[in-house]
Amino acid sequence: MSEAGEKVAQATRQRAAVYAHLFLVLRKRLGEREAVDLMSEAIYNFGREKSTRNYSEKARSGDLAQAAREFASPDPVKQHQFAPRVVSLTPDEAVIAMSKCPLVDEWRAMGLPDKDVETLCRVAHSVDFGTWEGALRCALRFEGTRGEGKDECVVTLTDITREKLLEKSKDEFISVTSHELRTPMTVIKSYLWMLQNGKGGNLTQKQKD
Repeated sequence: MSEAGEKVAQATRQRAAVYAHLFLVLRKRLGEREAVDLMSEAIYNFGREKSTRNYSEKARSGDLAQAAREFASPDPVKQHQFAPRVVSLTPDEAVIAMSKCPLVDEWRAMGLPDKDVETLCRVAHSVDFGTWEGALRCALRFEGTRGEGKDECVVTLTDITREKLLEKSKDEFISVTSHELRTPMTVIKSYLWMLQNGKGGNLTQKQKD
């Protein structure tokens, strides 16, 4: 591993330590649920912002295959840290496995209980949700993680560009249809109000009923 690569790995371990200390302080002051929510929100936003710098325009435009290849690139620094590899790849779905996680290794080296390691792992994955769901338009699902004691962290990514377009079309259809249905009802109500208030002449009792 090059000197630059080792510096990156060291920075990742330091980030893991910061996550752990921040989580412990926040949990003590605010409770675990609030600590998890606050950290997850901040890390999610970081992942979303980071993707604009770390992924090509093609990947950000909704090309799942391209994004998956860039994520699991043969870059020696990335391979040294997480060892990502593409297990399967189709135009609509990608499965990626990672056999290493320096964050989990650092938390275990710190002597944290398994439960805390699992919680921190879940919090740290917010960066992936921010990257993939927030910016790259892919649904993300973890099938297993190193924090849970698995040998590999397995991620399934699904292209949701089509689903978003369908959802948008459905919303637009409902909006237009609702407007078209409201318009004649508004006219009918207006005429009824005019009739009831004698604008078209006096009504008989039978007509009023």
